[in-house]
Amino acid sequence: MSRFRTRNFEAAQRAAERRKREDEADRLQAVVPTLETLRLDISESRGGVALPESTHIKRVSVPHAPALFEIPCLDSWCKEGGHDVTNEVLRALRSGATQFEGEHSCGGRSGAADCQRVMRYVGVATYK
Repeated sequence: MSRFRTRNFEAAQRAAERRKREDEADRLQAVVPTLETLRLDISESRGGVALPESTHIKRVSVPHAPALFEIPCLDSWCKEGGHDVTNEVLRALRSGATQFEGEHSCGGRSGAADCQRVMRYVGVATYK
């Protein structure tokens, strides 16, 4: 199997595993019943340098969303990495925070080295 096909297969396998965890997780609305809307502004940097191609906004469909915030590393060569900020986000939402932020270092490997990507996020939430 070529390196490209192997890499695509591994990425597809990681995505399927993530979807399975999302399907098995409690629903966000059940965990934080007063939550009405949630938006996460996400960006990644490497070595302190912002990567503009990795900046995006994730709008969460509260009634249907899992109470799971695992965000894949956007480095296509990264293996076994990603950003699990579930505990931090749920802690902020349970406390009723309307704005919160944090960062998480990827624990994966990119080639023979540590990934070195850092994800920063800002959450904006509204409640009933």
